[in-house]
Amino acid sequence: MKRWTIILGRAGTTLIAISLALLLVSIIPQPRISTSSGSVSLSSDAVTVAFNHPNLTPQMTLNISVTAEGSSLKVYILENNLKFDTTTGRYGFNVTDLQQLVNEHPEQVLWQQTIEGRYERTYSPTRIVNATVVVYNPTSENATLNYEVTLTSSLAPENKVQNIAYWIAPIGIVLALPWIISIWIQRTHK
Repeated sequence: MKRWTIILGRAGTTLIAISLALLLVSIIPQPRISTSSGSVSLSSDAVTVAFNHPNLTPQMTLNISVTAEGSSLKVYILENNLKFDTTTGRYGFNVTDLQQLVNEHPEQVLWQQTIEGRYERTYSPTRIVNATVVVYNPTSENATLNYEVTLTSSLAPENKVQNIAYWIAPIGIVLALPWIISIWIQRTHK
């Protein structure tokens, strides 16, 4: 019995140490890779591409801050790599393309939200994706869009690492507690 208490106690302290290490990794400041910001006037039934990144990994996070004035807007994160036309300085993407993509390939819509006023969102993918942030004005009124999309990178996916750490720390404490108590009892009796 004593041998098992020692083995489980050491395993528990190892889990606690791993948990603390994972928490430290998750709080390391994330460097910015790129930022896209601007202000765009969207007429009725218009689309604009706010951000496009061809290889978004689980270690990367998109921080999206959008303000809609004058009308409600729809914000999409699409799994689609758009081609940039260097002659016109624009992406070759319009309302028809968006509606076709949403209707025929709903699995490529990673996230969508109708917004009014200010809205902020953080998105981390679960696998490597081609990510494009698209804003659409579905109303009959003109709208002004102010946006900032920041791409940051971390050593590991922050949410996953923190969840693992939150689960293994209590398990480590439960495993280590009998060992710590037996050591304490042995020292007080000497």
